[in-house]
Amino acid sequence: MSQTPVSDPFQPQPAYTEPKRSNTGCILLGLGGGCLVALLVCGGLIGTGVFGVFAMIKSSEPYTESLTKAQSKVELQSVIGEPIEPSALVQGNIQLKNDDGDANLNYSVSGPNGSATVHVIGTKADGSWDYSRMDATTADGTTIDLLAD
Repeated sequence: MSQTPVSDPFQPQPAYTEPKRSNTGCILLGLGGGCLVALLVCGGLIGTGVFGVFAMIKSSEPYTESLTKAQSKVELQSVIGEPIEPSALVQGNIQLKNDDGDANLNYSVSGPNGSATVHVIGTKADGSWDYSRMDATTADGTTIDLLAD
């Protein structure tokens, strides 16, 4: 009959060592964080560019002049009410080269009783804008000429 050796409880036991950890989690976290930062930076740059373009268009003479005319046009006020406020978005383009250029813009305005779409087509020559079209089309399809007195 064989006896199994009994360990001596008074003898020092081997020190406990933790199993080795993998660095994979830290690497993946670092890569994910880096990608997130890159996406946020790109999104910020794109957002800044879009905001800059809208700010440039909204400060242009064709936009500001058409908005002023739309807000003061009694015929439009009677349809959509007062105050007349522009929407945040503007569609179209403005091309300028020195004192010459072209503009083709569409944007919405609204009042307490409805909304309308303002259309502006203009040409700039020698620093002066000439508009071939500046009108507002209401929701029922009525077109109001903003150039007419």
